[in-house]
Amino acid sequence: MANLVRTDTRGYAVSTNPEVQVQVQKDRRQAGGGYGRLIVAGVVGVIILVLILQNTKESWRFHFFFWWLSLPAWLMLIVLLVVGFAIGFVLSAVLRRRKRREMRRKAAAY
Repeated sequence: MANLVRTDTRGYAVSTNPEVQVQVQKDRRQAGGGYGRLIVAGVVGVIILVLILQNTKESWRFHFFFWWLSLPAWLMLIVLLVVGFAIGFVLSAVLRRRKRREMRRKAAAY
C-alpha cells in the first residue's frame, strides 16, 4: 500500500501510514520580509504623524444622519484611523477563520 501524504490544519505534510509519521515544516520566511514590513510601517506612521500635526488648528464638522459633530481635525483623524484599523482587523480575522475552516474540511476529506 502506498503512503498517502496529506496536509494538516497548520499546512504541514503528514503521512497517513500509522507506522511512519513524518512532518515537514514549510519555510514561511521570505528574504528580508520582516525588515521591509517594519520600514513600511515606520514610513506610514511618520506620514500619519505629520498629517495630524499639520491639522491641529482646524476644526471639522461631521454630519451623520441627524447628529452633527464638530471636532478638531487631529482628533477626527485619530478616530478615523482607529475605526479603519478595527475594520481591517475584524475582516482579517474573519478571512483567516474562513481559510482555516476550509483547510480543515479539505484535510477531513482525505
